[in-house]
Amino acid sequence: MQVWPSRSVAAHTWIAAMIAALGAGLAALAGTAVWVALAGPALGLLWHRAALQRFRRRRALHAAPFPTAWQEVLDQRVAFYRRLTPAGQGRFRDDVTIFLSEQRFFGPQQTPVPEDIRVLIAAAAAMLGHGRPGWEWPTTRDIIVHVTNFNEDYEPGDQHSIAGMVHAQGPILLSRKQVRFGFKKSDGTNVAVHELAHVIDMADGFADGSPSVWAGLPGWDALVRDRIKKVRRGGKQAPLRAYAGTNEAELFAVAVEAFFETPDKLRARDPELFERLTVLFNLDPSTGTLRVP
Repeated sequence: MQVWPSRSVAAHTWIAAMIAALGAGLAALAGTAVWVALAGPALGLLWHRAALQRFRRRRALHAAPFPTAWQEVLDQRVAFYRRLTPAGQGRFRDDVTIFLSEQRFFGPQQTPVPEDIRVLIAAAAAMLGHGRPGWEWPTTRDIIVHVTNFNEDYEPGDQHSIAGMVHAQGPILLSRKQVRFGFKKSDGTNVAVHELAHVIDMADGFADGSPSVWAGLPGWDALVRDRIKKVRRGGKQAPLRAYAGTNEAELFAVAVEAFFETPDKLRARDPELFERLTVLFNLDPSTGTLRVP
């Protein structure tokens, strides 16, 4: 996510100038009063301010101190953050701050979501978007955090099997317990990363395991089908955990978990899949280095 997008600012400024010039020109041609001639520049200025309001808020957030409690969460519980350079960590903190400012979090019956859970979810978003600084997470999806697992009727209980879910056009649902567990150790399982990977997959309108919203990957669909077969056969040839064999969308989400959680292991077990994901995310997750700056 961008704090202050220079290219967009230039484009908005140009459009505002055109609005102002057009308004002033039409007023001059019509021979109307001076105040009418000033309406064009005024409209241009108002449009410019409205178009960049979101980024003005972001710039103010960037200038404010990063909360100590949030910093402790990143330092102690987010391995990816610790691998970044100081400059990379600064941009990561900006992404966490923006995500927390612009997303809506809800607990059961509208109860507050614990601060560390919100920071961990934002950290998962910052991880996935680190190689794509221009990516903007949709703000149309509420993030609903249950205390523990839940069932299809959203009834909580440790005996239930659902730790996270994303509806096609609806909210992101997560288990608070499983969010914490996902960041407890790097074992290839992280529900926040998994569900946000689904959001990226769905950005083009389809939950099909082919997130073409970022980059075209020739041969990606064939690769996914092949890996599903290997996962279903199991054994040493399976590059990912068994849940990846459910369908194409789940294979992508599980692969993204492995990519960020256990990158060296995935690189060794399936170098082709790992390489494709480095292109997609524009990132080497082992170091946080961008593939193309």
